[in-house]
Amino acid sequence: MKKALLFVAIVACLASCKKDRKKVIIDDRGVVFGTWELRAVHGGWGQPQIFTKGNGNKFTFKPDSTYIKYADNAIEKQGKFSIRFIGEEKGARYGTITLTDPAYTDAFSFKLDTIVVGTSAADGPTYQYVRVK
Repeated sequence: MKKALLFVAIVACLASCKKDRKKVIIDDRGVVFGTWELRAVHGGWGQPQIFTKGNGNKFTFKPDSTYIKYADNAIEKQGKFSIRFIGEEKGARYGTITLTDPAYTDAFSFKLDTIVVGTSAADGPTYQYVRVK
């Protein structure tokens, strides 16, 4: 009887647990899949440009190594991507991202729900995206 009650208590406890719906999915290559929306652009000598939620400027990274870049909710570019991680600092993984349209490689990092693409070297812009899906 005690074993049956213990079993029921464990099942009830497990059933009441909520799953984390914003879990970041990372495969064995360290690629982050999902949709990420632009929230800020930093760089140069100017002030940061801040974007509000729902602005329609986003990236979607898929498990088949393809991406879609949206501008104002319309497809702007799409192609293949690859990410090469080279280190980790203060919980953020960093490296490079290579896109095929147009073909270029840029600095890349992510931490939990934020991706940063770009570099401030030579006053280049840095684009900050947050996870939306």
